[in-house]
Amino acid sequence: MVLSGCHIFETPNWSLHEQVENSPLTPPRIAHDSVVIEVTFVRVPVEVNESNDAVWQDIDETHLSPQLRAKLTENGFRCGKLPNALPASFEQLLAGDKNLTDLTAQTGTLNLNVGLQNKRLQCGAGSENHVVLSDSVLENLVVVHSSQEYTSAERFQQAQCQFEFRTYPQPDGSVRIEIVPQIHHGAAKSQFKGHEGAWLLKTQRDIKEYSDLLVDASLQPGESLLLSCSNSAHGLGGHFFSHNDKDQEVQHMLRLRVIHTQYDDLFQANDSALP
Repeated sequence: MVLSGCHIFETPNWSLHEQVENSPLTPPRIAHDSVVIEVTFVRVPVEVNESNDAVWQDIDETHLSPQLRAKLTENGFRCGKLPNALPASFEQLLAGDKNLTDLTAQTGTLNLNVGLQNKRLQCGAGSENHVVLSDSVLENLVVVHSSQEYTSAERFQQAQCQFEFRTYPQPDGSVRIEIVPQIHHGAAKSQFKGHEGAWLLKTQRDIKEYSDLLVDASLQPGESLLLSCSNSAHGLGGHFFSHNDKDQEVQHMLRLRVIHTQYDDLFQANDSALP
């Protein structure tokens, strides 16, 4: 006996695209104005420090104005841009440094000696991000700061050297990065701070910011901003990149690399239409 018949298949009320979008395995989307920055600490042993000049010859320092370059040099800093295709001299430095990468995007404060020399941060447009350059809190720190007008010396207690940086995604896909050296010092205090039209109570220490040394750079995805101190490690740059580690035979470089930007012109158009 042979039985035959038919069965009506109903069209499902879901789509494969929707299921993929709602899957818990799908990584969350970042905000449209977010930028993913990879922060890398490169340790330069003293025995290869003499080759630093060869490295800097392959790095573009001309993106800064002559006036700002002079101020940075006077205070012991160097700053340049790295292309997506790294120079061979810089790759040799990286090859001698055991870099680890945490691929999980995070926000907050990154410390020089947390065990990871390479980390990725998800940064909102204009939000504060801090990189701590001091291995520990210094009980007394004397800093000499030079400007065109005069040279001054300041003493700080319970001090730590930090960089604050902010990212601003641009319509053409590039990212503006502002980075400024700071010294956080003294005991923590509760202070009111303005944030997005409201006042927030924050607990933080006093901050000495060297706004005359602020670097404003434009980077394409894949490009990097590189900061370090001069070979003599003098002035403020020496405190940030040389006299900041238990190993006094090491200087450091700080690399900020643009990994990804989520910026969309559609949001810019909507924002500009607002009164």
